[in-house]
Amino acid sequence: MEPGATAGAVRVTAPARLSFTLISLDSTSQRRNGIAAMAVNRPGLVAEVRAAGGGSGGVTEVGGTAEETTREVAAAVETLRTLWDGPPARIVIEQPLPQHSGFGSKTSTLLAIGHAYGRLCGRAAPPRELARILGRGRTSGASTGLAETGGFLVDGGHRNPPDFAREPHMYLRPSRFAQDVAPPRPVVRLDFPEWPVLVLLTRGRHLGGREELEWFQRVTPIPPEESWRTSHLVFMGLAPAVLERDYEAFCAAVDAITFTGWFKQAQIAFQGEAVTAVLEAGRAAPSVDAIALSVTGPACFAFTRHPEAARVWATDLQRRGLVSDFWFTKADNDGITTTPLP
Repeated sequence: MEPGATAGAVRVTAPARLSFTLISLDSTSQRRNGIAAMAVNRPGLVAEVRAAGGGSGGVTEVGGTAEETTREVAAAVETLRTLWDGPPARIVIEQPLPQHSGFGSKTSTLLAIGHAYGRLCGRAAPPRELARILGRGRTSGASTGLAETGGFLVDGGHRNPPDFAREPHMYLRPSRFAQDVAPPRPVVRLDFPEWPVLVLLTRGRHLGGREELEWFQRVTPIPPEESWRTSHLVFMGLAPAVLERDYEAFCAAVDAITFTGWFKQAQIAFQGEAVTAVLEAGRAAPSVDAIALSVTGPACFAFTRHPEAARVWATDLQRRGLVSDFWFTKADNDGITTTPLP
């Protein structure tokens, strides 16, 4: 279907986001936040969005997902409906993204549904525009950028205002509580190689809402030298390794971020033994070449050249109660896709 073409019904798919690390969280740098992340096709969102009857007085209906997501999707569509003078919609989320697990579920879901609803209204709504309208991406541009293009990206965060050093806690916040700014643009965007990715659902804690804000402000700002070191690991480690398809260099950078990154260590400490045990087991396993915690988790992800041996290792973790589920996936280098339905 051509961008901006009107449709009566659309199926939309969107990848999940896995995050390697936020980058610049000190009180002296010129920019704050920034992130390195990638898109994977499992877990992935699948939803059907249809124009509903009832005319202008009709009500948007959302089904197939948890109450929190249902409420936020309905509110987002109503915002777009008012802006675009669109029809009410009937939305069925056939395959939701797990909430508060490190997959970028809220932003990815809202952008995917918003993009599909735009098709019903004859609107070509890019994810970055949707994120601005819906108040997403104020801290990280990862979910927004990956919704648009998939792959691997690094965004440059936001430029700090003159008063930043005096009041860093006014600006170093999770997206929901952050300043009203547009999502940061990617400064690196690359197709991710066909390397197997092992996703592990640990039994760690879910972090969100006011608790996330309070935690974020307890651990930031971080020492300036730690922001600079993380920048080096991302821009001179992860990114060139993805570009050059240098698997060994990539894995070395992933493990350096996981096991020596200051902010990543704070995220792991929040999770405690439930996640630490999985990460340490991954570091010790011959079949696992690198392992990471996606944002604050509790989802972890690993890389391996020996998938069958890694499967045996993950099965043992599940038997021991350290993970509730696991699966192999690959990078999604496309982002949101839509298909018209009859």
